[in-house]
Amino acid sequence: MTARAMPGVSAEKSARAGCAVVALRGELDVCSAADGLSALNAPAAAGARVVVDLAELAFMDCYSLNQLMAVRAQARRAGGDLVLAGPQPIVLRLLVLCDVVSHGLVFASVDEAASGAGSAPAALVMSGAAGGAAASLAGAGIVSSALFRGGAAMRHARMLTGLITAAGRKRHDGAGAH
Repeated sequence: MTARAMPGVSAEKSARAGCAVVALRGELDVCSAADGLSALNAPAAAGARVVVDLAELAFMDCYSLNQLMAVRAQARRAGGDLVLAGPQPIVLRLLVLCDVVSHGLVFASVDEAASGAGSAPAALVMSGAAGGAAASLAGAGIVSSALFRGGAAMRHARMLTGLITAAGRKRHDGAGAH
């Protein structure tokens, strides 16, 4: 039997238009979030505007999104900010369900995020990305269109994040190992 490497995430830092740009590649989940997001900590703590390029991120779970928003809070406390750019459809679905798109944190491209030009949700809707993700989720019967109203999506995401965090801790601590 051949051992196969677990999917993970890699991060590559660069700078553009006075912003720290961190490109995430691979899959960001409860097992890879700490390593994958570590590249964001220094620029966030320094108060930089951090643009997270999601163009090559194939997957992100609720736990990782929660950790990403914690880094954003750190950047904002330090006088900077953290925004997201160019998410793949599967990642965009999570961002829509968790109401991140409507808060102006998600841009269609790194260039738009770095320049801060325009409204992030408007740019995504114009590109069809956010509206398409929301419509496809509701149209496929995955979620009710009512879920997008009244913050219910965020409450559900927080509950799922709590469950995922608990499961990750249990796995990490060795509890449940037989």
